[in-house]
Amino acid sequence: MRLTLRKKLLLFAVAIAVLPLLIAGQTLIRIARDELKSSANDQLTETARQVTTEINSVYSNAWAAPLSLIANAVDNEKLSVDAKIAVLTLGIAELPDIVALQITVEGSTRPLLVTREGFSKTLDEAGLDPKAVLRLNPATIEDYRQGNENLSRQVQHLDGTDIWLASIILPLKNPLNGRPATLSARIDISRIRDFIDAHAFTKIGTITIVNKHGQRIFASGEDDLSDFDIVDEATNLLALQTRVISVKPYARPDGEVMLGAFSFPDPFDWAVIAEKSEAAAYYTIDVMTRNLIIWVGAGLLVAGLGAILFSLGISRPILKIGQAAIEVGKGNFQARVTGVKSRDEIGELAGRINEMIVQINERFQLAKFVSHGTIDAIQDSTDGSVRLGGSRKRAAILFADIRGYTAFSESREPEVVVEVLNHYFAYQGEAVARNNGDIDKFVGDQIMAVFHGPEMSADAVRCAAEIQDIMEASSRENPDWVLDIGIGIDVGDVVVGAMGSPERMDYTVLGDRVNLAARLCSAAAPKETMISDAVYEDIKHMDEFGFAPLAPINVKGKSQPISVYAVELVKLPDEEADMPADQEPVEEPSQAGQ
Repeated sequence: MRLTLRKKLLLFAVAIAVLPLLIAGQTLIRIARDELKSSANDQLTETARQVTTEINSVYSNAWAAPLSLIANAVDNEKLSVDAKIAVLTLGIAELPDIVALQITVEGSTRPLLVTREGFSKTLDEAGLDPKAVLRLNPATIEDYRQGNENLSRQVQHLDGTDIWLASIILPLKNPLNGRPATLSARIDISRIRDFIDAHAFTKIGTITIVNKHGQRIFASGEDDLSDFDIVDEATNLLALQTRVISVKPYARPDGEVMLGAFSFPDPFDWAVIAEKSEAAAYYTIDVMTRNLIIWVGAGLLVAGLGAILFSLGISRPILKIGQAAIEVGKGNFQARVTGVKSRDEIGELAGRINEMIVQINERFQLAKFVSHGTIDAIQDSTDGSVRLGGSRKRAAILFADIRGYTAFSESREPEVVVEVLNHYFAYQGEAVARNNGDIDKFVGDQIMAVFHGPEMSADAVRCAAEIQDIMEASSRENPDWVLDIGIGIDVGDVVVGAMGSPERMDYTVLGDRVNLAARLCSAAAPKETMISDAVYEDIKHMDEFGFAPLAPINVKGKSQPISVYAVELVKLPDEEADMPADQEPVEEPSQAGQ
């Protein structure tokens, strides 16, 4: 995109007004964001640690330690069964979280079970059998005794209720009735849920506990959270027994970006996850960003208005000069810079631009009377002037001569003759240009074109075919202009350069190849393109051309007849054509275009 002076002034004013504000605002926002991120991470980490510490403390102090005392009391060999039951009953009465105590003797299918009366009533009201729910299966106890300690890490949710139970199993040292025995407890872990619900963090975020399968403990809604990134990472660490506190940002399945931290309590295969939305964590940043946008917008408005008013007085004359230059670039040499009346450097520039347009128009009109080769020679010269002399180059030369033009001219007005000639020359010139050639000169009703480049021969033949097509199309469109054309093409080394005198010179090509191309043009029949053997050797491998050997022709200055071919564009592969052995050379016609 081109930046005008007005736009540059506008950008400069905006930069002066806005950039300092923008840089300062972004710096403050970045610092505040870093501080808020650090604070949020600390808050999340501390919350996860507090909940984990509470779980560890409750398990150790409120459950495990008292149960160890009860186990030691029950383990006394001097106590009778009734006394042991009394100890269990007293323990339940003193420990509100323990809802059932059970002594299981190895091999016995009827363990000794003591339950909390109020809790049993709650189960009854929920339609559950208290004994069936609270009793631990002897097989489960035996499994624990065989070393499956994970049983004590599992918790159970009672269907249809909000009750979650944990189990603690302690082996007794002394056997009962000569057989090993264990003390087990069923514990209502609602104390942990109550602690979480009352935690201050729940007002700004959420605290979630999941097990090693990614299922929510104390679930009140969705139970399986394994598709959450943070839950997946936490459960992987649980599986690896890597219990470290971790903090990370992540996106929920619904797309909400969250900040989260997790920690692992010792007694259970749980992960405690504290999380809050990133939007809530960075709310202050959002407010600062909105304020910054408002101030930047105000700065842009003030700077823009000032720059526009300031630039109008400076840029309007320059824009007029630029518009005149654009028109000249489009080929409109009648354009002029108008309305610039200032007597400063810009006014002087406008006057010089107008003078330059007049000179460019004169030179542009003059350029139509010289070839592109002449223009290129001038442009390539180091001092802008062309000296007499030439250099050897390889080129393809094309001559095209209109047949029957002399007779056509005799029966028509001169104005019509010139109109028809210019009509054909215009189309032929376009065909030459399309095929990478340059018209060297017009001679009567004949043109001479030069082709350079790696495919000079092919370009010349393509151009010839296009010219033949143009002549046929023009004859169909203008029945009164029924004219044909003969074309000759040769390729080889020629001399390219400026010929003439220092006062009047012509930039052209000379050489035997030029003469031969002219002779081939004279020898070509109407609607025929005749090429030399050198051109044929260059393009004979190309499938787009079809060739027909012609009778060799005698050319002035050549001791032997010249092999020639008729060529045209085809869509089929080349077809071989042999000239009859008894074909005699034909003499070159003495004159073309008659």
